[in-house]
Amino acid sequence: MNDKVNEPCSPSRVQEGCPLDSSSSRKETLEKPLRGQIGGIGAQLGANQFSVSEAIGGPWGALEATLPTLLVVAVYPFVHSLRLPVILALAATFIFASIRLLRHQSLRQVLAGLAGTLISVFWAWRSGQVENFFAFGFWINGIYAAILVVTILCRRPAIGWLVAGVSGKLSSWRKHSSRRFYSLARTCTWMWVALFTVRLAVELPLYYANLLVPLGAARLILGLPAFALVGYFNWVLLREETANLRGRD
Repeated sequence: MNDKVNEPCSPSRVQEGCPLDSSSSRKETLEKPLRGQIGGIGAQLGANQFSVSEAIGGPWGALEATLPTLLVVAVYPFVHSLRLPVILALAATFIFASIRLLRHQSLRQVLAGLAGTLISVFWAWRSGQVENFFAFGFWINGIYAAILVVTILCRRPAIGWLVAGVSGKLSSWRKHSSRRFYSLARTCTWMWVALFTVRLAVELPLYYANLLVPLGAARLILGLPAFALVGYFNWVLLREETANLRGRD
């Protein structure tokens, strides 16, 4: 007679024919650090050391994010025509997308970069006003700010979820994180809301005044430099509590 007691399944016993419980499998998936899926600033918020270069996507990422805007702002005042600036912006975007594909980088990143520039170019071309090259960015900033405010009001601050994801605590951070971590995550989320709001407050008056060069300069200054700065302050505020979160079971 076999008196062997049924043992609970564990990952080590799967090869013996013991099936994993679906809830256990789901939890293991959520508890895996997501740094491979979350790049840029998200990965840096959960890192031991903050890298500005990694946060902005490295030199290529910085050039990819700024060159189309630079081309439009620098070329248009000399030619007073949309054709050449938008062609140059599109050409630069397609070149960067091709480089990403050759490097076997995420297709999602490639499509996101292409889509942003294509929409901006279409908006400007359709209206005949070069300032509308920046209009899509206003909508993006407004939507981001609104979404982040909703996460705060729902007591699920987005930065908390992001840090938990890259720390491998996606399924348990709300239960096991300290009150201080939650408070800091909320503060950090408000910092991003403030950045997106400041962008709109500075850039919209320049847009309606048809001041292309100041608008382009504001977009660049409040772009990657401000992005990296807010990300760094987030990391400084959260690094101790992030380490504590990773250490909790």
